[in-house]
Amino acid sequence: MKELNAIRKEIDAIDDQLARLFEARLNLVLDVARYKDAHGLPVFDEAREKIVLEKGKNRIENPDFKEDFAVWLQQLMDLAKKQERELLSINTVAYCGVEGAFAHSAASRLFPYANLKSCSSFGKVFKAVINHEAQYGVLPLENSNSGLVGEVLDGLMNYPVYIDQVADVRIKQCLLGTQEADLSMIEWVYSKDQALWQSKDFLDALHVQTVPYPNTAMAAQYVAQTGDPKKAAIGAKENAELYGLKVLAENIESDSSNTTRFLVISAHENPKPGDHCGLLISVNSTVGSLAKAINVISAFGLNMDSLQSRPRKGHPFEYFFYVQAEGDLKGPNLEACMQALGPVCTIRRWLGSFSIRKEEEDL
Repeated sequence: MKELNAIRKEIDAIDDQLARLFEARLNLVLDVARYKDAHGLPVFDEAREKIVLEKGKNRIENPDFKEDFAVWLQQLMDLAKKQERELLSINTVAYCGVEGAFAHSAASRLFPYANLKSCSSFGKVFKAVINHEAQYGVLPLENSNSGLVGEVLDGLMNYPVYIDQVADVRIKQCLLGTQEADLSMIEWVYSKDQALWQSKDFLDALHVQTVPYPNTAMAAQYVAQTGDPKKAAIGAKENAELYGLKVLAENIESDSSNTTRFLVISAHENPKPGDHCGLLISVNSTVGSLAKAINVISAFGLNMDSLQSRPRKGHPFEYFFYVQAEGDLKGPNLEACMQALGPVCTIRRWLGSFSIRKEEEDL
């Protein structure tokens, strides 16, 4: 029988080899990620993983070790996918909608050199960020006329993300129809519900039927695909060129100062100081809890400029609040504030500090 120290030395030598091979394997994984990025291939290839696992098991001579090796190899591949996603996310920004959507335009302006990732829902933008498929996500939080985008507030509650920055952008709405259409022919108007509300006065005067659509650019796509001159969409002017439509009316928003506040979300807190900060809280049912929570926030030098309530899904008649305030909290002050909120809050979550930028050009 070998001496224990001798056995351990052999194990250490094998570990040295494993470490070098592990590093070499991950370097090759990053090469694979770059190739996939250049050729538009997905990170996960189920068929390839099955082949690798089967080959791996066949390389093991001792049948007692085959399944254990497959488990270890699967862990290696899971780590490889994580590395690939992190590499590919560095210059990727997710948004909800398709090209021509206001979120797409906002993302293009905020990140002019990024790869933009289209997502079919707000939830998928959040998932892209937390799964490291995108470094940032751009989402509309609120419009100065149509109000809060509730699904985005739900996402802030449900996903572990931070607010990296905020941008306020003036929005100009246009009515878009087919090339054969004119204003008198329109009977149905399609768009995002917020865009329909922002253009309510114009639509009321037009006496048309409004139909909510997932977003403005998709509505423009739909009208273009139908080719029906009785149908029109509300959206950005650039959608006319993108989808072969005609601008039937410009600046149809009821308020000329129509502005949307876009959030940039990240899986990591922005370490830079900001002039604003955000929190999510839900208070307990005792009398005066919300007032006490507001007083705590004020006591730490924060000037609250927005308090938005939203029902908690799965908790009937309970609400959570999005708090936005002027000022910043870092280090011990943040810990002290969270601790002080504890007695009156069932939920308290820090969303980070950020700056609010006012975009000079309209969308």
